[in-house]
Amino acid sequence: MFKLSLRVWILNAAAVFSGQHGAVTRQAEQAGCSRETVYEHARKVEQRLEGESTAEALAELHAENQRLQEVIARLNRETEAPDRIDKTTLRQLVVTAFAMGISLRQIEDLLGVLLPEEKVPDHSTLGRWVHEAAQQAGQVLKVLDPACASRVGTLAVDEIFFGGGRLWWGSNRRA
Repeated sequence: MFKLSLRVWILNAAAVFSGQHGAVTRQAEQAGCSRETVYEHARKVEQRLEGESTAEALAELHAENQRLQEVIARLNRETEAPDRIDKTTLRQLVVTAFAMGISLRQIEDLLGVLLPEEKVPDHSTLGRWVHEAAQQAGQVLKVLDPACASRVGTLAVDEIFFGGGRLWWGSNRRA
């Protein structure tokens, strides 16, 4: 966080109170801050010199500091979302990626990019999750396959291309 010294605050206030044309702009350039900051410093210095108690000023600064810390904490929580993926969502991501044809090693590498290293499940865990999902899908397919078999004309695009004559394919009825 950019912080200006008390000396710069006083110089900023002096530039404002001097009334010289261009003094505020020159002071802002020298201090490396905006003209608005120069005017704000002048207002605050003037308030303190007029008798505002130091305790009130410190309380105000403390409250502002607390608000800023809360904002920073909230922003940190929002940006840390990837390492907070719950286990169910993570399992769903792994199974879906595997079903799309991504290998377990590749899934493990991708999770290493998304999650902190200590949160990435090992290869055997990923394989177990995929196997469990395959077991569940197998139970559903036992019911769906017979119900849908009479409506299936072509099982895969490769059957159209090869004419269904590849004997070693499980999808070929002649095999």
